[in-house]
Amino acid sequence: MAGSSLYVPPTDSHKGQNGRLLVIGGSRQYHGAPIFSLLAARRFVDLLYFFPGDNDEYLLQAASSIPEVIRLKTIETLPEIDCVLFGIGLGEVKFDSEKLEATRKVKQTKENREMKVTGRKLVIDGDGLKLAKKRIPEGAILTPHENEFQMLFGREGTKENVKKMAKENNCIILKKGRQDYISDGSQLHVNKTGNEGMTKGGTGDVLSGLVAALACKNDGFEAAVAGAHINGFAGDMLFKKFGVNFCASDVVEMLPMAFRKFVES
Repeated sequence: MAGSSLYVPPTDSHKGQNGRLLVIGGSRQYHGAPIFSLLAARRFVDLLYFFPGDNDEYLLQAASSIPEVIRLKTIETLPEIDCVLFGIGLGEVKFDSEKLEATRKVKQTKENREMKVTGRKLVIDGDGLKLAKKRIPEGAILTPHENEFQMLFGREGTKENVKKMAKENNCIILKKGRQDYISDGSQLHVNKTGNEGMTKGGTGDVLSGLVAALACKNDGFEAAVAGAHINGFAGDMLFKKFGVNFCASDVVEMLPMAFRKFVES
């Protein structure tokens, strides 16, 4: 994939035309996870909304410290949104069917915990993948690591299995690992950027935030491929400077430079 194929805001664009993302996640157990996603996304979308999994004090304080974030107190009526990132850091928080249906993107029925895609693009990560296990929403982008892939599909996350499961479930899979495998069921891309310094907690949340932001204005498969490459390349630039001694917050700060190099490639 050439970096030049990614969407770049036109010179005559206005606020809101270059990406509107909603992040749903966070809990008392994992208040940092959605913060990493929000920090990663804020430089790549015009409008960034957040609906917290619960009203944990630390979660709300952390989100309010990011001035670009617009916190939503309800998702029964939503502003215009291009993509929803769902599930990071939800922990044991339970979303009822009414809240999920209100996004018009994810629907959970009481009978079979079914989820359906109706309009907006959807990225599912973290605890949201557990909700997707019964039925994967058509067209969704899933970002599991190896254990989550096995939980979802009952098999190892090999290149062949990633492509096969993406095809069978009509979704896009970005299987995170030392090499990332990305497939929409017909195409398969292997991403080789990244290094052992990226085992730090939070780097996966950075990745999901970036992929969701890119998905607002790009094809889902292209967003997953570009997000994996840019996230890993940011880590590689940090590795050259610090060795393995960098963290997820450092990756966030390096994303704009990695993105620029990618689109210029």
